[in-house]
Amino acid sequence: MTKVRRTRWALILSVLTVVVTAGCAQLPPYETARDEARDDMQAVVDLLPDGAVERLEDPIPRGFVSCGDARQYTGRWLVYLTDPAGIEAIAHDLRNDVGAAGFVEDETLDNRDDRFATRRGGDDSAPLVGVSVDEDLDGTSYLEVMGFARCSQAPDEAE
Repeated sequence: MTKVRRTRWALILSVLTVVVTAGCAQLPPYETARDEARDDMQAVVDLLPDGAVERLEDPIPRGFVSCGDARQYTGRWLVYLTDPAGIEAIAHDLRNDVGAAGFVEDETLDNRDDRFATRRGGDDSAPLVGVSVDEDLDGTSYLEVMGFARCSQAPDEAE
């Protein structure tokens, strides 16, 4: 191999190393992305009327890890209301209130009063928070709040 070819290959390998390393460096740590999603989920729950929440269940506290290569946190909260019979009206009002709080609905999804998805500021890189009305096995209605974090580095340990 000539000296020019070796130099060219060394340069190509150097550039590839920088590109790959820079690409990985742009991904936030898993914990940061997870906390952003959970913060936005909590911000949405905080918009519910005072006294409306009976309890919040976090059936999967560690969340799901998805993205094929285990790099995206997905959280799921079940928000039980003190008056489950009024859940449709509360979900409708919540949909309006998230907009006033700076969240923007994701227009690529089928949003309705009983099911909608939103992002803080409409930023596509912000966590997606989905809200829907659902029912548990006993027939009690609840609000399901799901948070989908942006892609991140893999978690330090298996989640």
